[in-house]
Amino acid sequence: MSGKTTTIIVFSILAFLTASYVYVLNNPIEISIQATIGNSQNSSTTTSSTTTTSSTTTTSSTTTTTIPTTTTTIEVSEKDDSVTINTDSQENTEIYTGEFTSFDGFEGENQFNLDALVDTLPEELRKSVENNVIFVNGCHSYAATILDRCPFGVWDSAGTFKDGSTNSNWKLSVWVSNKAFANNKAYDTLLHETAHALSFLTRTCVNPEGENQRTKAREFFGSEELFADALVLYYGGDYVYYRDNNVLQEDEREYLANYIALCCES
Repeated sequence: MSGKTTTIIVFSILAFLTASYVYVLNNPIEISIQATIGNSQNSSTTTSSTTTTSSTTTTSSTTTTTIPTTTTTIEVSEKDDSVTINTDSQENTEIYTGEFTSFDGFEGENQFNLDALVDTLPEELRKSVENNVIFVNGCHSYAATILDRCPFGVWDSAGTFKDGSTNSNWKLSVWVSNKAFANNKAYDTLLHETAHALSFLTRTCVNPEGENQRTKAREFFGSEELFADALVLYYGGDYVYYRDNNVLQEDEREYLANYIALCCES
C-alpha cells in the first residue's frame, strides 16, 4: 500500500471519529422507564427523562456513554391485591400531621385527597353530615381484624378500637383506605359510607304516624346495606356493593325523596 493511500485512510478515520464525537455532544439521549406487571403494561407508571451525555471516552474504535437515570422499583402481591411503586425522585409529597395521626389504623397518605373528595359530595348529602362526621384516610383496625384484610371503607358510629371496645376519639367516622384510592374506588367508597352516616344521623326520625323512618327504609329496601346503596344511586353514584343493579326504580326514588324531605335538615 502506498504512503499516499495510507495517509488518506488515516485522515478518513480521524474525520469519522470527529463527526461521531460532535454528534454525541449535540444529541441528547431519551430514556423511557416503563413498569410492566404480568402481561399488561401500566402506562401510568411510565417515567421519561431526557439527559445529556455526562462523560465520553474515545478510543480508536469505540465510544462509551454514561447516562444518569431515575430508578423505579415495583413490588407486587397478587394475594393481597397490592402494588407498590417507589421512585427515587426527590419531589416532595404533602403529609397530613393533624389529630387523626393518633387514630388506630390511620394511613394519611391520601388524607388531603379524601378531604377534596368530601368537598365534591352532593351538597345536600354533605350538608346533612358535615357538622357531625369526620372523614379519615385509613385502614380501620377493627374492620381489618374481623375481615382479615383491609376494607375499602368503613362507617364507625361507635368509635371502635382494634379489640372491639368502643368510645374512641373517632366516633361518627367515615374511613376510606389507601386500598380504595389504589383501586380507583375512593369516591364510590366515600359515597357509600357517607350514606350510612346519613342513615345513622336520621335514626330517630319518625313520620306523622309515629313510625321510625330508618326502620321503615330498611324494610322497604331489604337491609341497611341496600338502603345505603339506594342512597348512593339517588345522589348520582353508579357503583353499588350489594344491589343487583345500579338503576333506581321510580318508586324507590320517590321513597328516598320523601325520606330526605322529612328527616334531613334543610
